[in-house]
Amino acid sequence: MFELTIRATETVDFDHIGIPTESGDCTASSRAEGNMTVRFGTRRPVLVGFVDGRLLAVDARPLDGTAVLHGVNTIDEVCTGTSTESHLPEFCRATTRTFRGVTARLHSLAHGTIGIALSRPRLRPIECPREPDALRQARLGRVPGPLHLSPTVLASSRTTRIRLTATASRTLIYGAPERGLLQQRSVWRFTFVRVR
Repeated sequence: MFELTIRATETVDFDHIGIPTESGDCTASSRAEGNMTVRFGTRRPVLVGFVDGRLLAVDARPLDGTAVLHGVNTIDEVCTGTSTESHLPEFCRATTRTFRGVTARLHSLAHGTIGIALSRPRLRPIECPREPDALRQARLGRVPGPLHLSPTVLASSRTTRIRLTATASRTLIYGAPERGLLQQRSVWRFTFVRVR
């Protein structure tokens, strides 16, 4: 039996240009550029157990966190008839949102492995900068895994503490008629402290 503490950081960068609209000989598009840092973790240690190198399925909860978002929106307009181009920026104030009660479902896929399934946090949408839909649907990006733990290390009474670091990332390149890029990178740290 171990007490498990989870600490994670997610960093997001996006530069998204939406579907352009036309009016006469002018074409306008909305661009959102931003970066977000999300930090979250277990509110208190979660008791977990292993049998023959397999983790007994457990819900690690609650996980609480904060998401800090910075960025700018820009309206770009190009008019072919007059050969003019304009860029109207809207600078956004940094916003900090908090969330509580996220669940990480942990289970063993095989001896010495741990799989993770994460519930979605509830965060109000932000329009300045406007978060891309792909970000709104996956606030915390991809979860890492599977984690690997040595069954021998787990079984040894000399093992009093185990620390694991796992990473995950995804890059989304938008295709026409949209343009841009969304990058998400996460680092998870797991600390297991033996209780018996």
